[in-house]
Amino acid sequence: MDGMIRHLARTASTLLVASSILLGGPTAVAAPPDGFTRESVPGDWEEIVGIVPVGDGRFVAWERAGLVWMLGPDLAMSMDPMIDLREEVGAWRDHGLLGLALDPAFLDNGRIFLMYVVDRHHLLNFGTPAYDPDVDEYFAATIGRITRYEATEASQRSTIDPETRRVLVGGSITDGLPVLHQSHAVGSLVFGTDGTLIASMGDSASYGGIDTGGQVAGGWIDQALADGIITPDQDIGAFRAQYIDTLCGKLLRLDPDTGFGVPSNPWFEPKSPRSPRSRGWSLGLRNPFRISLIPGTGSTDPAAGDPGSIAYGDVGAGSYEEIGIIDAPALNNGWPLYQGHDIDAGYWMTSRVHPTGANPLSGGECPQGYRFRELLMHDTPDGQRPANPCDPAWRYPVAWDGPTFKNEVTGFTGDGYLDFGFSTGETIDFLVDCPADGVRTFRVRFANGGGKPRPIAVDVDGAMLTTLDIPSTGDWSNWRTVEFAVDLTAGPHEITLRTIIPTGPNIDRLDAPDLPSTPLVDPPGFGHHRPLLDIRHGFAGTRAATFDGPDPVAVGIQDPESPITGVPFFGNSITGGVLQSDPRWPSEWRGLFFADYIHRWIRVLRLDADERPVSVEMFDQSAGEIVGMTADPASGDLIAIRWSDRPIRYTPPVDPCPADLDGDGMVSGADIGLLLAAWGTSDVDLDGDGTTNGADLGLILAAWGPCPG
Repeated sequence: MDGMIRHLARTASTLLVASSILLGGPTAVAAPPDGFTRESVPGDWEEIVGIVPVGDGRFVAWERAGLVWMLGPDLAMSMDPMIDLREEVGAWRDHGLLGLALDPAFLDNGRIFLMYVVDRHHLLNFGTPAYDPDVDEYFAATIGRITRYEATEASQRSTIDPETRRVLVGGSITDGLPVLHQSHAVGSLVFGTDGTLIASMGDSASYGGIDTGGQVAGGWIDQALADGIITPDQDIGAFRAQYIDTLCGKLLRLDPDTGFGVPSNPWFEPKSPRSPRSRGWSLGLRNPFRISLIPGTGSTDPAAGDPGSIAYGDVGAGSYEEIGIIDAPALNNGWPLYQGHDIDAGYWMTSRVHPTGANPLSGGECPQGYRFRELLMHDTPDGQRPANPCDPAWRYPVAWDGPTFKNEVTGFTGDGYLDFGFSTGETIDFLVDCPADGVRTFRVRFANGGGKPRPIAVDVDGAMLTTLDIPSTGDWSNWRTVEFAVDLTAGPHEITLRTIIPTGPNIDRLDAPDLPSTPLVDPPGFGHHRPLLDIRHGFAGTRAATFDGPDPVAVGIQDPESPITGVPFFGNSITGGVLQSDPRWPSEWRGLFFADYIHRWIRVLRLDADERPVSVEMFDQSAGEIVGMTADPASGDLIAIRWSDRPIRYTPPVDPCPADLDGDGMVSGADIGLLLAAWGTSDVDLDGDGTTNGADLGLILAAWGPCPG
């Protein structure tokens, strides 16, 4: 959302239309699919950034400046706001009141949760003689807060009682969400299926270039350090997203009563429930300003550690946007070491060292501290955690004759890699120590950007074992593995890689997955949790994640090997999706809807019966500058909030014969069979009450016979 709120609303429309043309984006007006109705909602919608359904047909909407409104079923605003926090909220650049969630029992308890940036003058001076309610202090270090209020029963939950205020996060300057730059801060609030509160937070780093710590243009690190907003170990720029001891670049999972972390969180510390690691759920995010819960996922028990699947959109730095799902604890989306499916060269090459993690196995040539890139491995089909880089199961070369040591391309994991030269007989030696006799499997990690295979020989203790066919990886920064097995006796052995033609690949390391290993524990090591799709800046390029054997690869959605199909498209500021699964929608248009603020489109990620994405389709090519979406359970409509314009309601086509489940033109016993097969689920929810039951059977019986027309 780097550009979401950098201009006045009216100026933004003009500039963004121009940017869409310059970037090659669509310029023609395109309506949603045939049969859908698109309607702009009347009213004054200045700076509205989100909307959520209440549960009784009404909605709550909120403005970036700090105003919260109750809306009727027709989206007409109440005369007075539910609450006015404009004195407290810092609404400037990409900051303000951006997140709001209603308690799942809102109609009973009135609880409402707000996530916003605090104006620095208010933060430092409120309640003291120095405070002036007419003074704002923008462009300065401050914090984000999460607060809880209650709407009164007497007002039918349309007015908030200010006396019920409770600050869950950010009660003090040292307990807040660090706001250190002009974007990448507070995002969304949603409730998990288990009743825990999920919050998204950006990395609070510079969007203007590589930020690995220290004072940067447009930021206020020195001020934040002096104030205690961050501690010195958190002064690591975008690498805060990889560091579990800061709230930045994370999904946070909180107890909505206390703001503490939840005991089933992956790094929870019973003695420090308010610590960043206690509150963390997942990491490696850059600017996930919109998230949503996938309904029907997760457990209702907070102790199970399964709040449900969280759909997210993460705004890219200059290459790729991301759309994905976080469905387990401790998942690492990779930023800043990865952007989309690719390694981010600028951050990878910095060799930034983890600020607190000394390696307990270090010694000799093994580094004393972990580099961040050593703590984040490529995705694997089995999700295995990587071994400690100082463990014998993960071996770097001990000697070589002919190859050149380099660190010119990204993706290597130690200090660099070995580049075979242009003659046969060049060698790279590794030492392994087997604890017992047996057949062992080894994996050579290589890159071959040469376009043709570059086979090499494997020698074990001086005798040739086999030849490995090293295929092209398409680029020198694309790393793959190739396996071989050998029957070894207990004890030390030398494994040598040798060129057999006058050229060879680049070699990173030798993995020994069959040998005992010590996983990375503290700090933890991670596998890269890849997005469902990454979407290219600047030209139409959209890729899905898959595997080539044990190796992660990304394929264009137009490729026959892609698990998600579609036509490639542009992206530049992704709004995370919302699931529209209402039975009133045609089945081919149900799925995860997401939008792009710059290019102004809405697309849908279609899902199969197992809720797995199978295709992506354009829904509306000229929706506008979307900053939030919601699915209205009462009407079945999809509602999209536009930053500089009125919201849009998308109404699905009216089905003249909704009880004809099998589409044969008749409502008959076959349709009853389909309904009974779906009993207790939401698959045949004809009356919109959320489940398939006797009421839906009654509707089938009432429609018995030929369909109209």
